[in-house]
Amino acid sequence: MRLPIKMKIAALACSLFVTACTTTPVASPTPYKSAVTKEGYGYSSVQLTDNEYRVLFKATDRTPADIIQQFALRRAAELANKHNYEWLAVIKTDVDKKPVMARAVTHNTDKPQPFATNQQCTMSGCTEVAEPAPGQGQNTVTQTQINDIYFSVLVRMSNTQSSLGKNAISVTEILADQVDKVK
Repeated sequence: MRLPIKMKIAALACSLFVTACTTTPVASPTPYKSAVTKEGYGYSSVQLTDNEYRVLFKATDRTPADIIQQFALRRAAELANKHNYEWLAVIKTDVDKKPVMARAVTHNTDKPQPFATNQQCTMSGCTEVAEPAPGQGQNTVTQTQINDIYFSVLVRMSNTQSSLGKNAISVTEILADQVDKVK
């Protein structure tokens, strides 16, 4: 069965609309998670040498800077632990930001308006019927400009603290600190 050209165009337009809505970022803090796609929010990493990684955390500017740094360090510690390293050192950090359009979802917090009342009369008498005002308690979605934050760290990993120098950080301490913050 062949679909008419107008139906094909309508289906294509609908799929483009849905795709545009789902790929537009939301103007809210970014949680700790893996970036699902290359352009996605969250952490990703690239192994540069046997014991060096570049860890990137992409977030919205609604995520506090110290949280973004903690997320990148947490991911570096997870990688070090996975590869049986006990220590890591941050060699270099980079921060970049790029403006993007995002969806801002706001909830109407106005005081509820009193119910409108109407008088309905029948043969047996009249009664007042209340009707809620339309639009109370609804969310509003607007477009707003935010910045995508790209925070990357170059980390070197080792099993000896002395090989990394004064910047060495214990992997177990980083991971234990993250567990304490989750509780």
